[in-house]
Amino acid sequence: MTAPAGLPSVVFVCGRNAVRSPMGEALWRKRFGDKAQAVSCGVEPAAFPDGYMIAVMAETGADLSRFECRDLNDVSPGPGSLVVCLAEEACDEARRLAERTGARAEDWVLPDPTEAPGGRDAKLDAYRAVRDRLAERIEIFASGR
Repeated sequence: MTAPAGLPSVVFVCGRNAVRSPMGEALWRKRFGDKAQAVSCGVEPAAFPDGYMIAVMAETGADLSRFECRDLNDVSPGPGSLVVCLAEEACDEARRLAERTGARAEDWVLPDPTEAPGGRDAKLDAYRAVRDRLAERIEIFASGR
């Protein structure tokens, strides 16, 4: 599958680039193809991606076991790009990044599944819910762009 004509490059931003934004990056490519330009980053990136995130994304066929967390300052969207904020605490920085680079900013804020109570199964369900809501949001974007 190739990226549809007119599809903007996208930068997914969250707090640590360990859960929601890597999911967004992988799901964007899954939806629009490997040639779709997508990157993710965090305001204060984690040292490693989250293990639950890796597990629930593996269920979709996405292998994020070697994903490396990136800093927001290491990405540079171009004019016409889309900067998507996925975490409330990262939205101000995401908007500033968009303003500096001439990109368009959108807030798709999702709950942080790392804060879900319960044991392993409950946590995995919380991560799946965030993954699925993000996939739905990407489909909404695809249908309305």
